[in-house]
Amino acid sequence: MTSKTMRKVYFYGAMSLDGFLAREDDSLQWLFDTELDPAYSIADFEAGIDTVVMGNTTYKETHKILGDTPMFPRKEKIVFSRSQAGSVADGGRYVSSDPAAIVSDLKSAKGKNIWIVGGGAIVTQLVRQDLIDEFWIQIAPILIGRGKRLFEEADYEKRLSLIGIKRIDQLTELHLKRE
Repeated sequence: MTSKTMRKVYFYGAMSLDGFLAREDDSLQWLFDTELDPAYSIADFEAGIDTVVMGNTTYKETHKILGDTPMFPRKEKIVFSRSQAGSVADGGRYVSSDPAAIVSDLKSAKGKNIWIVGGGAIVTQLVRQDLIDEFWIQIAPILIGRGKRLFEEADYEKRLSLIGIKRIDQLTELHLKRE
C-alpha cells in the first residue's frame, strides 16, 4: 500500500529591506533594478514546480515588466482576482474564492509543488492557515518607505527554521522552513 504524498507549498519572492513587496502604486520596478549575479538561476527550483499562485496585481505588474516574454512558461497560473474571471492569457485561470481553501485543494491534488509568488494578502492568509512549507525570501538593499507589505499585520505567530543564507549579488536570500 502506498501513501499519498502531499505537494509542498513554497513562497519564493523578494522584498525591500523595510519589508515591502511593491510600492504604493504596485510597481515592482525597484526589484528589476536590483543587480543579480548573472550566473544565478532558479531553474532547479522551477523544475519541481507545476503551479504558480499569485494575486491579480502581481500578475498585471509582472506582465508590464515582462512584455511579450512568457510568464512562468509551462506552469499553471492561479490568479486571485475580485474582478476577473475565466482563463489567463498564458495558461491558467482566475479564481475569486478563499486562497487558503484553493491552496489546500491544490496541495492534496496530484502534481509537483506549488509556488506562491505574491501578494501580501495571499501570503498572510496562507501563513495564518500554516499552508506554506518553505520560504525563499530575497532581501533587496533598498528602503521604499511605503507600499504593500510581504507580511501584513494579522493574528499569527510562526517560528521558522533557517535552512540557509545565500548572496545573489545585491540580494540576500534567506531559505526558511516551517517548524
